[in-house]
Amino acid sequence: MKILILNWRSLKDPLSGGAEIATFEHAKRWVKNYGAEVTWLSPRYKGCPQEGQEIIEGVNFKYIGFPLTRNPISLFISFPIFYFGVFFTYLIQYRNKVNVVIDQVHGIPYLTPFYVKEKVVVYIHEVAGDIWGKMYKFPISLLGRLLEKIIFIPYKNKRISFVCVSQSTKEDLLKLGMLKENIEVVNNGVSLEPLREVPPKENTFTMIFLNRLVRMKGIERALEVFALVKKEIPHAKLWVVGRGEEDYINFLKEKCRHLDILDSVTFYGFVSEEEKIDLLKKAHVLLNTSYKEGWGLVNIEANTQGTPALGFDVEGVKESIENGVNGYVVADGDLEGMKNKALLVYNDLELQRSSLEYSKRFDWEGESNKFWEILKNG
Repeated sequence: MKILILNWRSLKDPLSGGAEIATFEHAKRWVKNYGAEVTWLSPRYKGCPQEGQEIIEGVNFKYIGFPLTRNPISLFISFPIFYFGVFFTYLIQYRNKVNVVIDQVHGIPYLTPFYVKEKVVVYIHEVAGDIWGKMYKFPISLLGRLLEKIIFIPYKNKRISFVCVSQSTKEDLLKLGMLKENIEVVNNGVSLEPLREVPPKENTFTMIFLNRLVRMKGIERALEVFALVKKEIPHAKLWVVGRGEEDYINFLKEKCRHLDILDSVTFYGFVSEEEKIDLLKKAHVLLNTSYKEGWGLVNIEANTQGTPALGFDVEGVKESIENGVNGYVVADGDLEGMKNKALLVYNDLELQRSSLEYSKRFDWEGESNKFWEILKNG
């Protein structure tokens, strides 16, 4: 089977996140287990190969257009170029030469029902909705919300299949009018190998935030929760791990000064996989203060290292945290409530063991096989 994936972020793009990791985990298994030929079409990224393509674990990444940034003016120019580039590249190079086109949605799909002849599978982690307002200023935020509602209309089509990662996303798709019988839920697996036993934690209460440093991920709320925790445990620490724009990181550091926590917060930036595992292993609790997630893979990654997760009762996050089993969920925006749960899980060895066991439920092989059956038959 020949598969073409349309995605506005590649695996190595600085803007990539959990959705790209999940897509790659599936794609590389389709290549390895079923001999599929997988091409991933996305914009160039800073530092990508000059020839505009590379192969990673059997998946062929092809790059067109210009690198995307979160700068609204740059995005307004570069995204349409890529968008139309996808259309022409498909017509010239892939029409009648692939079996399936995966239209991966990050807010805006690629209108594949209008021009793709082959089978179309829409792969979506989350319907953006109000997240447009968290990520972009007016008028782009308003335009994004309007476009999202309008642009899905062509997908109310019996020949279009949807694969989403959570029941929450499925319900959002139903609200947009998508056909129930066309939507399948395929959960994410977890790439990190669960430990055999809970490792020693830091001597001082240590919290970790692991995500892209953008507003929709709720890093500002994490800092506010930590400030409340620090009033109860003065020597507590917060590790902030993830990429972000320099201006926004400077804003976050200024916020730390205002909250009087700067000396207790460490900004690691992007770290290697080995360092990520080491930090998760030593932290007492993961803070997931996102406004919305497709599923919340980072919660389970923390669990593999014996680290419980705390999150708000929002779409996606609430599906990857089971209260009292691998962490706790509190009402959305309840900073005081999350502070109280953080104090509760501190040195809760039983919850750490339970979190580790919980992480063993999630398997990429099984989920990728399920996705493959949808591509083949669905």
